[in-house]
Amino acid sequence: DPSVLMARSRSLASAALLVGLFGLASQGFVAAPAALRSPRVAVHAEGNLGGDYWEHPWAQELGNKYGDDITFDDVVQFFEAKREEEGLMPLEGSPLVILEGIVTNAELSGQPGMNKAQRIADGIQGSSFLLSELTE
Repeated sequence: DPSVLMARSRSLASAALLVGLFGLASQGFVAAPAALRSPRVAVHAEGNLGGDYWEHPWAQELGNKYGDDITFDDVVQFFEAKREEEGLMPLEGSPLVILEGIVTNAELSGQPGMNKAQRIADGIQGSSFLLSELTE
């Protein structure tokens, strides 16, 4: 039947057109200018120089209360006391792991003019997830 052949021809032509368009589109992404493929955040040898963060009074207080001798236990005790005052449950799980990483890396971060406690506060405020887990 000629109408069946005509319908099959149209569907094959449509499929071929879609494959061709998809091929051109994917080639366009591959051939994108280098500026579009570059990372949006520049990596610096001097470490974390701060950046966008969500300021929170607890983190600010931590940074002002302690100095370079602050430990992970000090940070946990500080936030546990704040949480207890607010009637919140004790910290547990992944927030503690993230917090330990921030405290450990605070000695290596490169924010000029900040002591270790201030660098920890900056790191906490730089993570919306951690900040919400510590304060809510």
